[in-house]
Amino acid sequence: MAHVLVVDDDVDVRSLVRRVIEKLGHEVSDVADGKEALRLLETTRFDLIISDVYMADMDGMELLVRIQQLELDVPVVVISGGGYKPRDEVLKMAAACGAVATLDKPFTLEQLRATVEPLLPAPNHHRINRERQAHP
Repeated sequence: MAHVLVVDDDVDVRSLVRRVIEKLGHEVSDVADGKEALRLLETTRFDLIISDVYMADMDGMELLVRIQQLELDVPVVVISGGGYKPRDEVLKMAAACGAVATLDKPFTLEQLRATVEPLLPAPNHHRINRERQAHP
């Protein structure tokens, strides 16, 4: 089971993403902005981060840059519905800054699943690896 961090100031988006990821068999933590995400990243290891771009306090682009500066080995998917710059431009910048994938808001449940599922191990992957290590 993977652990996914969802970062978005819209509680409805966080709830939607949580439901999709949990249905895939993974654990989800969620926060409302980049500062909260960085605090959580100090103490918790994640297998994937899904982050919005436009948020208060610290936006998703700054979060993406900070994750790279901290040399955290975690893939980031950036989502955006646009804001002060056109959505396509923002998502291209996110990809150039290291996002492994981007999604336009609004997205369908299938688009979300198709984007994140290949980035996550099979839900029982960690359990199987632990069993193999325990019984070589």
